[in-house]
Amino acid sequence: MSKANILVVDDYPDNLRTLSFILSERGYRVRKAIHGEMALETIQVELPDLILLDIRMPQMDGYQVCTKLKAEDRTRDIPIIFLSAMNEAADKVKAFAVGGADYIAKPFQEEEVLARIQYQLTIRRQQQAINEQNRRLQQEIQERYSAQAETQLLLTVIQSVSQASDFPEALQAVLCAVRQAIGWDYGEAWSASLERDVFLLSQTCYDRSDAQLQQFHQASLDLIFPLDGGLPGQIWKSHQPHWIEDISQTSESTFLRAEIAAECGLKTAFGVPIVSENEVLTILVFFKRSQMPQDAKLLQLISAIALQLGLLMRRKQAEDALRQLNQELQRLANLDGLTQIANRRYFNQVFQVEWQRLKREQQFLSVILADVDYFKLYNDYYGHQAGDECLKQIAHALEASVRRPADLVARYGGEEFIIVLPNTIGEGAVQVAEKIQKAIANLQILHQRSNVSDRVTLSLGIASIVPSADIEPGRLIATADRALYEAKANGRNTFRVRQFQSSILTPTPDPQP
Repeated sequence: MSKANILVVDDYPDNLRTLSFILSERGYRVRKAIHGEMALETIQVELPDLILLDIRMPQMDGYQVCTKLKAEDRTRDIPIIFLSAMNEAADKVKAFAVGGADYIAKPFQEEEVLARIQYQLTIRRQQQAINEQNRRLQQEIQERYSAQAETQLLLTVIQSVSQASDFPEALQAVLCAVRQAIGWDYGEAWSASLERDVFLLSQTCYDRSDAQLQQFHQASLDLIFPLDGGLPGQIWKSHQPHWIEDISQTSESTFLRAEIAAECGLKTAFGVPIVSENEVLTILVFFKRSQMPQDAKLLQLISAIALQLGLLMRRKQAEDALRQLNQELQRLANLDGLTQIANRRYFNQVFQVEWQRLKREQQFLSVILADVDYFKLYNDYYGHQAGDECLKQIAHALEASVRRPADLVARYGGEEFIIVLPNTIGEGAVQVAEKIQKAIANLQILHQRSNVSDRVTLSLGIASIVPSADIEPGRLIATADRALYEAKANGRNTFRVRQFQSSILTPTPDPQP
């Protein structure tokens, strides 16, 4: 990761210098371009591993640069992270529509930029490893199997595995493709349940109009093989394929379904293991009605397919790990690092979504802006560590005071918090404010330097509105802010309300500075 080659494209020199310094400090190899045409020329000289691309640039903007790169086979797979001060949903939609892999809003945070770069580079290198693995496997297949039909089968299986959304889907597709290609009558897959030390039937493939095969299938459904029993048990212990030329000549311990197989006309069987990290996860078993001696070439062919399925398991595990990493990045990007509640960025996103929704539905939206009274004096007297602990307790109390899933509590900045209350009129917001004040009082946090109480208190400003097209969303927050100042001017440890349509309380004059 530390040797990755990153191209930074931005027409603003300060941004180039800042990003170059941050990335170089982390060991990345950084190249710079001040406009789109220079970026395209630089990329042709040497392909970067990742591009940080500004959107708003003269002559050729970031969208146009991205579109050109995605149209070329040589540059199509380079991940592009857009950097832009434009933070509207439409800008992000367009960024992803032209092929962007991610979008970071300016002003950016160093930790977020580094985390998102690492995530995109991890995805790219995982994909490159998978592509190289498939290329080598296909090359090996071509060299090992000269017969066109066998080669085509293996290539088809590789494609099916690559396109499958999960392991069971891939297993079913491969089982049927192999059975039909080799011309055998019945195929099944047995999966190990290590918690119970048994094999369970997980997939089957056969002609369902065949009454005898249907009978064999029904007889197999309720079977549970011990890990050391029957044909699956032999394969599980040896990790090697096994061939039974004549099922009727085997003992019951070797093949537990010998009698029902004979009744259904099945003569020959063979099985191969699917192994991942030296553990047998699944065993493929095929049956044929005609008796056949062991076919080493066929066993080799099916073993190669089983190897590809084992590789799929590892690939799916890597993809799951990447998804978990991405979810953690999203969680960290939306949380305030100190209080572990929503941060201001996430509040802005939720507020915009709720504003648009309630504008369509013509329903009330209320916000409460809360400020810790005399918090600077608290910090000066008790110390910043105690101040941080105080903010954590307040954040927890605020979250406990709102219970509806759509309500949101966020840290607005410093000692300020904001609460979003969708579908809530002013009276409802007042009830929430009263609950908040009781919750803060119950904390009983000492504050000997407060001029209003010997315990920590909050002042709150409440604003309520039915959103409309002729009102900017920011006016609601500005109104709550004015209500907060009125609460402070009226002695603190209280709340005041302002409402656009019909005032619950008549707004008091703005406090004099």
